[in-house]
Amino acid sequence: MGSRFLALSGWVLIVALLLVGLSGETCNAKDDGTKCTSSCGNIHNISYPFRLQHDPTHCGDLLFTLSCENNSTLLVDLAPSGKYNVQAINYDNQTIRVVDPGLQNNNCSSMPQNFPPFLRLPYSAYNMSGYLLSTPVFYIKCSNPVNSSLYVDTAPCLNINASSLVQQKTYSYVKVGVMEVGDLNEGCSAEWLALALLSYSKGHNTSYESVHSALMYGFELGVYWPDEIPPICQGQWSTYHKCFPHTIPGT
Repeated sequence: MGSRFLALSGWVLIVALLLVGLSGETCNAKDDGTKCTSSCGNIHNISYPFRLQHDPTHCGDLLFTLSCENNSTLLVDLAPSGKYNVQAINYDNQTIRVVDPGLQNNNCSSMPQNFPPFLRLPYSAYNMSGYLLSTPVFYIKCSNPVNSSLYVDTAPCLNINASSLVQQKTYSYVKVGVMEVGDLNEGCSAEWLALALLSYSKGHNTSYESVHSALMYGFELGVYWPDEIPPICQGQWSTYHKCFPHTIPGT
């Protein structure tokens, strides 16, 4: 009886140790995935769901992978628009602030090189109500001078030249805010679009230097957390994160 009791006690002890070990591994694996932290340049505590390109695979979510150049510049790839410099990550508001790499400090002649990424999951330039998180900035070329409170003269910073063989003098402006019907003057064309975090009202005097400074500060993109990303329905329609066929078989 004594030997059987000892043998049984030994098996119970082994099973208990195995269960504790497995439980510890499961807990650690879960904690490692959500508690990994990284840093790049001035941005510290890069954590779930974000991760750096060379972090262990269990860190963060692969869809939120960022890259770090020369240990100083944090980049997010928003293809097909291109890569953007990440200036800040706000985990409470679920936003990131990014800057177009074509812009340069203390050089107001530098322009954005990428077209804004309005929707590139898990990132979106719109909030849940469908409004832009940042202000659009339209670059406009005109064949004649324009005297309008809506337009900000880019001279002497910029001069968008005509592309025809006969070089015709053109005039360069930016229009800050949503472009409404009638905002584009005759002889003018919108050449480019950027986003910036600034407020601007009609009739308010400003300079292109201040607009450029706002562009250098960057614009915001909302971030869908992993459990908020809607499914890719591939031709079906979706609502409330579910996919539904356009037609029901047999009807």
